[in-house]
Amino acid sequence: MIGRALRPAEGKVDCIVLDHAGAVFAHGFPDDPVEWTLSPDRRATSPKHEARLRSGHSSRLLECSRCGALRVAGEKCRHCGFLPKRPPEAIPFRDGDLGRVDRNRHAAVTEHDRARWHAMLQYIERERPYRPGFARAKYREKFGTWPPWGSSPQPITPSPEVRSWVRSRMIAYAKAQQKARETAA
Repeated sequence: MIGRALRPAEGKVDCIVLDHAGAVFAHGFPDDPVEWTLSPDRRATSPKHEARLRSGHSSRLLECSRCGALRVAGEKCRHCGFLPKRPPEAIPFRDGDLGRVDRNRHAAVTEHDRARWHAMLQYIERERPYRPGFARAKYREKFGTWPPWGSSPQPITPSPEVRSWVRSRMIAYAKAQQKARETAA
């Protein structure tokens, strides 16, 4: 039916096509080239539209923000030639000092950091009714080694990170104990 509107006629400059049925998604744009055939075994095809379907562009049809015509995302508008430019994305960053990271992008822990953790774990050991050696055991659980021999840091108030880590370890311990009781029963 679109052929009648697109047929040249004296005095006709343009026409407006309203696609209420979404035929453009199934058949492509009206100006896409079509390979016609008279063979009863084959249908007429639009190679450009078929390539668009294979690459997944059929779902990327959108309205041109300048003229309102339908265009394929990433391509210029066929009507006015407009191609919006994406604003450059800001690179997220955080203030801080440079530090060494391992291959998994985890910050490498310095001796100073380990000493601070040990001091905070000492604070938690004294704050709660934990047995002596709690701080040393948790230090080993966190870093995989015992704290330096004879080190007894002055306890400092723990950061939220340290408190959360200790809480997570206590929860894991309680769950392991419960599971062991359930298996024994």
